[in-house]
Amino acid sequence: MSRPDPAAPEAEVPGAGEPYLGDTSRSPVVGCMLASIVCAFLSVGIIAANLPRPVPLAWSVGFLLASAALLAAALVFLLRRRNFAWRLFFTVARWVLVLTLVFTAMAVYVFVSDGTPATTMAIMAVVLLLTAVDIPVLIGFSVARHERV
Repeated sequence: MSRPDPAAPEAEVPGAGEPYLGDTSRSPVVGCMLASIVCAFLSVGIIAANLPRPVPLAWSVGFLLASAALLAAALVFLLRRRNFAWRLFFTVARWVLVLTLVFTAMAVYVFVSDGTPATTMAIMAVVLLLTAVDIPVLIGFSVARHERV
């Protein structure tokens, strides 16, 4: 197959004038990240619904472990991608991470100030940190997957 002549008019170059749509395939990264966020929110929701009474931690820990496993799976899928705009991914994800860490720190402060028990607080902090990582990875991936590489 011959390469198109760069001096040729656009009408003769195959694919010229068509917009670049990026990666339009369904990605397991997005599915795993969204499921991880939902599991994290379910875990926090169960805890928040029971405060200030004693919290049944079994369901919260189960959703926490599911969220962590889904995040790990999404990161594996992400690292296996070829021809990915890593520079753009890290540029976007870095600033979203700063924002989510600020929100996480504020939420942890509120729960500590409210006198949340230590075990419950530990689970809440881990879930909030997982979410603080989930969201930047999801947004960074969603932007970078459409970049021409």
